[in-house]
Amino acid sequence: MDIDRLYVVKRTLLIDQKNTAERTMNIALPATFADLAAAKKMAQLLLGKEGYETDYFSQYDVNNNSPEWKHGDNVIVYARGPSKELFYVEVETIPDYIGLQADNKGRVKAPLYHVLQTVVSHRDRSGSRPTSIVRGTHTRSQLAQKQALGLLLNDHSKADFDQYEEYSDDKESPFGADVVVHAIKDGDQEIFVSIIPDH
Repeated sequence: MDIDRLYVVKRTLLIDQKNTAERTMNIALPATFADLAAAKKMAQLLLGKEGYETDYFSQYDVNNNSPEWKHGDNVIVYARGPSKELFYVEVETIPDYIGLQADNKGRVKAPLYHVLQTVVSHRDRSGSRPTSIVRGTHTRSQLAQKQALGLLLNDHSKADFDQYEEYSDDKESPFGADVVVHAIKDGDQEIFVSIIPDH
């Protein structure tokens, strides 16, 4: 069926590093849907599918649309591990520009490559999590890379950044294999553009 919205399931894991104020972050985008209810159901089940049992967590909250929910509108599951690691499972809504097809359960089965932009503010010492947004979805890695390399340059030039680095043509990124662009703006805003496959 033709669809005009996609619902991307996103799992973010944040781990505080011992003896430092730094955090490591791991983001997975394991499934994409044309149906919001199906995406939310997958989000509720995801940590179990990744091998975690509910009693592993010191805190495990599921969004039931209560007005008291405080972890963000898109967050379906918020969990805290025994070492204070944080898990956020979200459903992010993005436009479908390429007319992807979904199966009878609402899931897009085609292998996808998502362009993800993540912003880390080093000025913020409150412990809030970095911001990550899916900027585009493609069925070919070459198209995803083209968008990723141009994403920050739509409204800026490379000279507008304090630091701007591209990792393509087999140039290895020190920030992880998925990172295509790393930039620093205004001294304390660190930006990563990544290509995350869902397979």
